[in-house]
Amino acid sequence: MLKKQLALTALLALTLTACSNNNNMSMNNMSQQGEQSSETGSNNMSQQEESAPGAESGEYAEIGSGANLIKFPDLEDAIVFTTYDRGDIHENIYVNSREAIEAVQNGEELPSGTVITLEGYKDGELEQYLVMEKRTGWGSQYSPEERNGEWEFQHFTPAREVADDDIGRCFACHANQERDQYSFSLDDMKEFDLGSVPQSNSSSTEAPIAAIPTEDWEVTEIPAHANLSKVVANE
Repeated sequence: MLKKQLALTALLALTLTACSNNNNMSMNNMSQQGEQSSETGSNNMSQQEESAPGAESGEYAEIGSGANLIKFPDLEDAIVFTTYDRGDIHENIYVNSREAIEAVQNGEELPSGTVITLEGYKDGELEQYLVMEKRTGWGSQYSPEERNGEWEFQHFTPAREVADDDIGRCFACHANQERDQYSFSLDDMKEFDLGSVPQSNSSSTEAPIAAIPTEDWEVTEIPAHANLSKVVANE
């Protein structure tokens, strides 16, 4: 009888030891799996951050690097829609087309091809030209935080040559005018009286002859003998 009790006691001890070992192994496996999952998650997050737009340095172009796209505008047929005077500073603000003003007055976006030019004087002397131009697709090379929609900027000297200047400052300044299409003079454009500008001199898309009224013109046939007399005279 005593032998049976000893045998049962030994068997119970072995069973408890085996269970304890199994539990320890399970805990170790769970710990290892957790560590592996954590490492995998960290690696995935790291890879996602590396592949995210803008994560790699140098992905976007330097702000203002597209200024060379702007050529000096033709101001002869441009419209001076407002002027500013501050002390010894006088500024004329031009826009290159009637369509641009009409778009603003109709509550629309300034069209691609719009050119706004500031002609600046100081103490009565021409000092500079500041030009902003909008073209479809422009500015896409810049970071979203820095770009000014589809506008590029350029600074010209009184001799109409490109000035040595940091154009990036123009972007930083005009960024505050996003709600006004990045322009400081949009309200002046809205209030400008287009009726004061001759149709023939206010559009960059029309040839001058297109504005000449022809409703009252009378077309007559030239007699054949008149043409013949000219030929004889030339002989």
